[in-house]
Amino acid sequence: MDAINTLKEPFPTKVLPLLDFGSADGRKDESLEETFVSTTSVKQFLQDRHSIVIGQIGSGKSALFELLKNRSKKLGVYRNRLIIPIEEAISFQLLRSFIAEEFSGHDKKLIYKLIWKFQILTRICEEIYQLPDFPQNQHEKEIHDYLGQIKSKEFDESVIGKLKGLLKNAALVIKTKISQSPISVEAELKGNIKNESNRSELNLDRIYRCVTGAIEERGVGRPLVIIDRIDTFVAGEDYDTQREFIEALLEVDDDIDASYSLIGRKVFLRADLFARLDYEALGYDKVNDNTLRIEWTDFELIYFVANRILAAFKKQKLITEGDVLLSTDLSEYHLFGFSWFRTNKLIPLKLRKKLFNFSIINQERDASLLERINKALITKVFPRTIVHKDASSNETDIYIFDFLLTHFKDGHGKVTPRNLLTFLKEVAIVVAGYYAENPDQEVHVKNIEGDWEWELFKKRCVYDAYCNSKIVYIQNISKVSNEWTKYFSTFIGKRSNKKTIDFVWVKSIIGLDDEKVVAFIAYLHHIGFLYIIEPHPDPRRRKYRLPIIYMPIPGAQHV
Repeated sequence: MDAINTLKEPFPTKVLPLLDFGSADGRKDESLEETFVSTTSVKQFLQDRHSIVIGQIGSGKSALFELLKNRSKKLGVYRNRLIIPIEEAISFQLLRSFIAEEFSGHDKKLIYKLIWKFQILTRICEEIYQLPDFPQNQHEKEIHDYLGQIKSKEFDESVIGKLKGLLKNAALVIKTKISQSPISVEAELKGNIKNESNRSELNLDRIYRCVTGAIEERGVGRPLVIIDRIDTFVAGEDYDTQREFIEALLEVDDDIDASYSLIGRKVFLRADLFARLDYEALGYDKVNDNTLRIEWTDFELIYFVANRILAAFKKQKLITEGDVLLSTDLSEYHLFGFSWFRTNKLIPLKLRKKLFNFSIINQERDASLLERINKALITKVFPRTIVHKDASSNETDIYIFDFLLTHFKDGHGKVTPRNLLTFLKEVAIVVAGYYAENPDQEVHVKNIEGDWEWELFKKRCVYDAYCNSKIVYIQNISKVSNEWTKYFSTFIGKRSNKKTIDFVWVKSIIGLDDEKVVAFIAYLHHIGFLYIIEPHPDPRRRKYRLPIIYMPIPGAQHV
């Protein structure tokens, strides 16, 4: 089957500055719904068998959270659920101080669990409060009374603010059960009222039962509590508090599953932080079985890039799905009906372009065909080979797909969609600048190995964009933790072309004590800035290397 050239001739390069590939932040990405890739991890997510979801920075956790919160049709099995988002950025310093002031006589880990049960319960009640004609029944009347009891005009709406409001002017006993063991936890919170007859009781488990009763009577579907933004990078005492607080959440998650299975949960966590949690209370095997890891295969990463290109170019009316299918040689796949319709000159080209879409490919259920289309879409704009520097800093050619799957790996050996998206945006900027500086340059369509393609993204423009992307990656990762920003800057300034990183060298440049140096190197490893090449039980004797994405690169060359 010979391809038909339906691409714009010549390409309107003035449109390049308008290309929008989407935001690297899943929460702000307006293209998320349109460009969503149903990966193997997403398909597992849709089975709703896990309540803990983990992934590297930039792997798509926030994107999934955002789709859930907005009841996206892409996540159909959750669309009719009552979604309860919890995305409160916790101040762990404030949390630690609050526990010390109000619960000094109690096991703080136990109080962390109580806070989580309180937080989850309160957010569910607040969502039920928004349902039409609330309150409708006795369960909802009790929920109404509970919300009135915890409301305070003196404090903010954070979980700590709500608890402070409870403690301000009351002698109160909060009761609940933690985990499946029949242990009743009583936290006596004595306020300004001295008369014991004014002591009141707040039984969280009673309100949980009211929640399940109200949901069942309403018939609004199972509630789904989704929790994010509790795994920001912190260090020192804040890190210990964060770790214990998250460990408490996992125990509460297990408790709710056993006691109130009607209430679904999804907890989104960074993979590196998850790996450092203490699983003694629940057991690692049990937690691991309840955990979904967001990962991307090579095929899915290429699919992601192709989707982003298609969405950006479609928005500017530069290409359609029909253009991709018509201008790509698909003869090896023997799509007989497709071939007849495609080559029949009696059918107007505009009609063929309109009717041809990727649902045809999906119906074929041929993974190799889909991969062929994705790669063809990328090479419509990217050259098939680009320049790069090999291990000896010699300039050589590399296939664009090999480049995408190797040059963006972090210290965990993973390529994340976020980094690929950053690269796409830099390519658009560099290429737009090139054509602005060279207005005499025109972009024509060529037939390359049977496919019609534009010579749009020049090889050295792509190389320059990769160099620029490295600067962006360094800037992004330097801001992950304020604790280490100063030392990270020193590290970047001193690293030069050093191939092996070890404790002695790092200590010599940042001048901290041994414990701090070990912590700093561990931080760099956990965020994927370093990977171990020589493991050792003693962290001071380990040797590390920078992954290619963070390695220094010679200055960008011009086309």
